[in-house]
Amino acid sequence: MKIPKILIFNFFTRQSFNGSNTLQIFGRRLNSMSMDFSFILGLIFPFIAIFFIPFFILIASFDEINVLLPIWIGIIPFSFITFLILNKDFYKAKSIAKRHFGYQVFDLKTNRPANELQCVIRNSTMIIWPLEVIASMFNSKRRFGDLIAGTKLIDVDKEDPELIMNEISEKSTVKNSSKLIWISIFISLLSSALSVLPELLTMI
Repeated sequence: MKIPKILIFNFFTRQSFNGSNTLQIFGRRLNSMSMDFSFILGLIFPFIAIFFIPFFILIASFDEINVLLPIWIGIIPFSFITFLILNKDFYKAKSIAKRHFGYQVFDLKTNRPANELQCVIRNSTMIIWPLEVIASMFNSKRRFGDLIAGTKLIDVDKEDPELIMNEISEKSTVKNSSKLIWISIFISLLSSALSVLPELLTMI
């Protein structure tokens, strides 16, 4: 699968590398987590700017509009961000930030790189990300997601994050890929629904 490099490594995503050491006091583990999130935001920002910002400006100009519409429309980019976070370690169990800082997700039982489904399960705990950040401060190798997925984080050699482009082009068919996609979509939509639930409850 050939993907234009500029879609992944552009001005916005490269800013995450510039700010990758903003949390030096907490060490490279939290820097890695921060960079993963900022990279994904940079990845999706051009699409939000092109498609969603003009839409919200347009609907804001109407006096009479269903107040729930902006909320439901907002779920789309939020779900997309969630989907990317779930699958950020898809290639060789190493996200962009993990390649930059020298980390890889390993299966505890086999002591081999975790498979794609394990990585999705591991990242599904982003719903409780404040707790995951705290857990990582005390144990840089295993957070709550690792306990659920049966994985651990190990130190590996750092590498050029842009090498992921070669892996994207060479990636063969993933076993149970449809299951992986549906699980990711389900978790993404569930996270989005939970995120707007407090707002919906205030309107009842």
